[in-house]
Amino acid sequence: SPVEDIREMVKKLETQELESQLREGRAGAELYGELLAGYIALTRLPEAKFLWKRIPDATKQENAELGKIWEVGKSIWNRDNPRVFQTLQVEWSTPIAPLMEYTLKSFREETIQLVSKAYSSIRISDLTQYIGLDEQATTQLINDMGWSWNQQTGMVTPVCKRKESLKLESLSVQQQRVADFIAYLEN
Repeated sequence: SPVEDIREMVKKLETQELESQLREGRAGAELYGELLAGYIALTRLPEAKFLWKRIPDATKQENAELGKIWEVGKSIWNRDNPRVFQTLQVEWSTPIAPLMEYTLKSFREETIQLVSKAYSSIRISDLTQYIGLDEQATTQLINDMGWSWNQQTGMVTPVCKRKESLKLESLSVQQQRVADFIAYLEN
């Protein structure tokens, strides 16, 4: 899965950063950029913030993309949805682009989930800002998700859908697990 791939990449980059620190006293801008983008993609914002603080100022100045990556992280941290999408809409270098694409997609999906849970109705203009799409794309998304939209009032009625991964076990499976646990405790 993409999340597992990013986690694995971040682990490797953390090791490389440590080794670079020990050998040369600092890591390269590309390594810092990938690690920072990886943390943000995984929504590990505290780690991203601490990484940003330990990147040498000279490295930040020689690589403008580092600042752009951090702007995405700050926007997510501050829960400024329109700014998140605005900061993601830049041209990224080859190693950073897939991480920012993943961040965009997962942030949008998470925001849609939150909107569907938090709102019984929302103006389409507000929804477009929250999810970073224009009105036409938002309308298409609304239709695809089965939400209703009153074009005269401009109000959208979200439908809260549960994640498919939350499948309930059958009662007999649950009973068997309880019985196994009790048997374990008795032995």
